[in-house]
Amino acid sequence: MSIPEILGLLFGVVGTGIAVYQTAVINEGKKRKHELQYLLAGINAAANQKQIAWQNQISLLQPPSTPEDYRIAQSLVRARDDVMEIAALSSALEGTIDTNNSAILSMMDKYKSITDKNKEMLANQSSTIPPLTDQ
Repeated sequence: MSIPEILGLLFGVVGTGIAVYQTAVINEGKKRKHELQYLLAGINAAANQKQIAWQNQISLLQPPSTPEDYRIAQSLVRARDDVMEIAALSSALEGTIDTNNSAILSMMDKYKSITDKNKEMLANQSSTIPPLTDQ
């Protein structure tokens, strides 16, 4: 074999190896894409729950009458706004991974389905439990 033939064979083997490697990386990337989407969807759900919790704390506050009361109210509002930003950011990032499929919507649909099934089960239980009687 001549040197050009050996180099051609060597480059052919290296090129094939690179193609196989790129295919494996692309396939692994597709798997990881969904994992990352659901991770961001989980962060979004947690941030939304925290936003509700902070809003509940804010609604329990009395109108501030001292500078200290005002600082406390201001820190609660800032905390609520911070978790709102986290929710918005995680939603935006999740949407950029796959614009056609949203893990956040998928999780919301699943949560609604679970809630509906729980309501149905509770309705069935209340209709089969006999009323209490005084004895």
